Amino acid sequence: MQHGWQAVTLMHRARLIFQDGAELTVEVEPGQTVLEGALAVDVPVRYDCCTGSCGSCVVQCVDGQTVVDLTGKVPVNADELVAGLRPGCLTRLNSDASFELPYPLKPAPSAPAKHSAEIMGVQRAAPSVALLTLKLDRAEDFTFQSGQYVRLAAPGISGARAYSIASTPAELPLIELMIRLVPDGKMSRWLQETAKVGDRVKLQAPLGSFGLDDRARRHVFIAGGTGLAPVLSMIRSLRGRGQRALLCFGCTRRQELFYEAELAALVGTMPELEVRIAVMEGADADIRRGTAVSLLQQDDFDAETVSYLCGPPGMVDAARKAIAEHGVGVAAIRAERFQPGG
Repeated sequence: MQHGWQAVTLMHRARLIFQDGAELTVEVEPGQTVLEGALAVDVPVRYDCCTGSCGSCVVQCVDGQTVVDLTGKVPVNADELVAGLRPGCLTRLNSDASFELPYPLKPAPSAPAKHSAEIMGVQRAAPSVALLTLKLDRAEDFTFQSGQYVRLAAPGISGARAYSIASTPAELPLIELMIRLVPDGKMSRWLQETAKVGDRVKLQAPLGSFGLDDRARRHVFIAGGTGLAPVLSMIRSLRGRGQRALLCFGCTRRQELFYEAELAALVGTMPELEVRIAVMEGADADIRRGTAVSLLQQDDFDAETVSYLCGPPGMVDAARKAIAEHGVGVAAIRAERFQPGG
């Protein structure tokens, strides 16, 4: 008599630990990613592209065996993979596993949705930076957390571009965006040549998992160029909490530096905030020569400090390395990478 043997494929469980201590466990079917398993049962995890490009679904694996698809674009580098960072959209399970998510379960932002808005202001902050102020049509349907971003679709421009929100939830229905102007970029040309007050735009928002760690007592922000936007929103939201904060902000050249007066005014209303500014070319007065990373000092960090990085990928990588050399562990470093949009 012949016996037929059929391989049994086990379903594994992913334990999701949110920043506020809440926990949810989901079953992940064979072949599913952690993100797909969570979305299948409507767990409010944050994501965007689902292809490994945006980094919104990156989580910290604290135990278990995982396999990451490295054949395409991966939003974390080799060192981060070794440290346990995992893009949920590219990660499958070889065992039960636990993951820490860099945001609370509650309160949760609105689910990403389509919104419309009116342009209330558009101005040049520097030769390569535009400030765009929008007014949402229905702010009551829009709840975001400082650090998140929107995808902006402008009239006559194909595709949407991702921009972090520089304002805070308290300022709704107004939203402020900082946009880098790219030579020959379609969105950049629209901003400089066509966009005007009263024009209407479409948004997909809110998106992203970059945000404050409410457990920290001290916050260190490192921003390059328009990477200032999400950290500025987070800093503004700290007003009145009594938590110490440091902003290290850098631009390439003195003439490209922007938002100086606004940062000085912010320091005037937040005695717990320190701001250091550097440029690589043309430093003068209180503007130091160097990069945002070069402004860091050993005594900027202690066991209760969390660091937040946003800027060009090269700056983010340099900042992560410098902070690690100061003895800071990966769990106390949060990063938002971005590429210049056209």
